[in-house]
Amino acid sequence: GRESGGGGEGGEAGPLDFLRQLPHFTIMRQSIQMQPHLLPQLLQQLGRTNPQLLALINLHQAEFVRLVNEPVGEEELQQSVQQAQQAEGGAAQGNYNTIQVSEEEMQQIERLEQLVFPMGLNRRVVLESWLACDRDEQLAANYMLNNLEDLRNQLPE
Repeated sequence: GRESGGGGEGGEAGPLDFLRQLPHFTIMRQSIQMQPHLLPQLLQQLGRTNPQLLALINLHQAEFVRLVNEPVGEEELQQSVQQAQQAEGGAAQGNYNTIQVSEEEMQQIERLEQLVFPMGLNRRVVLESWLACDRDEQLAANYMLNNLEDLRNQLPE
């Protein structure tokens, strides 16, 4: 049988275990833990972008809640952000021309810039955060505000 309970290192593999491998899920966990009221919005967004995954989550809600509530380590979060950036085509290397954005997405990016430029962040940080958050403006804003110090410390002097 499977043990119930268990720690974050997960000996038991459930039907949603693959989520642990997804950098976007780690970033999402971090955001939900900081601001639980975002969960319905995130699930709604997921329903638009990946209805099959949302159906799977609905079938296994208890496991999803357990996964979402696993603590996110600082190192794990940073790795996930880097992986998410690499998956988006190397935004971290400054290849901005490889990112295709719609008019609406450009407006999102500009609004995010207006929000965080006064706080000392630059366009690269905005783009990386927005891409790492799966092009979700609200999630990117929360991520940048929640991680303001770390993001500022990563900027070149």
